Formats: sequence, C-alpha cells, structure tokens
Amino acid sequence: MRRFPFYASLSKEAKELLQSSAMPVTMPAKVELFVQGESCKGILFLTDGSVRVYRHHESGQEITLYFLAPFEQCNVNLNSAFTDTPAIGTAVSESEIKGFMLPTEIVKQLYTTEPAYQQYVFGLFATRLEGMADLVEDLRFKNMDERLFNWLKHLNTTVITITHEKLASHLGTSREVISRLLKELENQGVLKLTRGHIELL
Repeated sequence: MRRFPFYASLSKEAKELLQSSAMPVTMPAKVELFVQGESCKGILFLTDGSVRVYRHHESGQEITLYFLAPFEQCNVNLNSAFTDTPAIGTAVSESEIKGFMLPTEIVKQLYTTEPAYQQYVFGLFATRLEGMADLVEDLRFKNMDERLFNWLKHLNTTVITITHEKLASHLGTSREVISRLLKELENQGVLKLTRGHIELL
C-alpha cells in the first residue's frame, strides 16, 4: 500500500486502517475480477500486472474501455462498490496480478476523511473521462482502419503479439473486419503481418 501516490499524505490513523484491513491477493491471467451487470463487493488496489475493463453486447461483441495499470484504481469498480449498483463493464486480468482487496466501507471512510485520497480518486475520474471522450470521438468520427492503426501505434512497440480476434474485441468489431483491414494496411506498406504477430514499419 505504501507505493500508492496518496499514501504518504494520509493521516497516521488512515495508514493503520489500511494496513489492518488490506487483504493481499494474487490472481493468474484471464480471471474475471467483476462482471458487467453485477455489483462489486470490494475494491481492488492493484500493485502489479494489467487489467482490461470492457463492455460486452448481447450480440457477443466487446469493446475495451480502458486498461488498469499498477497503482491505479478502477473507476467502474469504485462506482459500483460506492453506490451498490451493477458494474457497467467487466474486468479481466491480462496477466498475473497482485494487489490488495479492501472492504467498500473502509474505502468509503478513507474517501470521506482523507483529502489526499479524494484528490487521487478525482484525478482517476478526470483521466478516465478524457479517455471516454476520446473513445466516443473515435467511434463517431474515425474510420475503423484509422482506429485500428492508432490503437496499434499507442502500444509503443514495433512488434505486436496479438490475435485478430483479440484486436476485434478491443475495438468492438468482428475478426473478419480486422483481418481485412490489416491486409489493406499491409498493402499500404505501414505494417507487416506474420503468424501471430504484427510488425509496424
């Protein structure tokens, strides 16, 4: 818990409360942490690994809302737990993850009494709101090929190991569309396709 950015500014009482209430957790990849439509009963403080948060449609398609990195908290998790309402998305571990689970009431108390934690949470919501605005803009104003290429570039690596099906899930479309667009981008000379890999040129 000490590595979270708000921790150093907490009161002594709040630090003791966190240390006594936090339950260490370790989970393998591909584990559902919470499910769209169900209420969250605890709040995750992630310290290692990556979590994908996405929405799914009854058609079977999915679209990624955001990825949770170490020392970030999940807005969907916080909102559902704080308000005791169904989660608006599903969270799945992308890799092995480690962190701490805390009871909702403890985190509510922390939020009510500790300005440093309040600022941390507001910062998270501001960042996610900006991300959601970007996602809406992409969906409304950008073609799928542009969205696909931008998504690949934002990974900050030239060789990407990912399946076409996984890309389709992230972008909310079908595998067939992704395969066709990747081939078109390859023909344009901006990337190279090999089995299981995409190389940006």
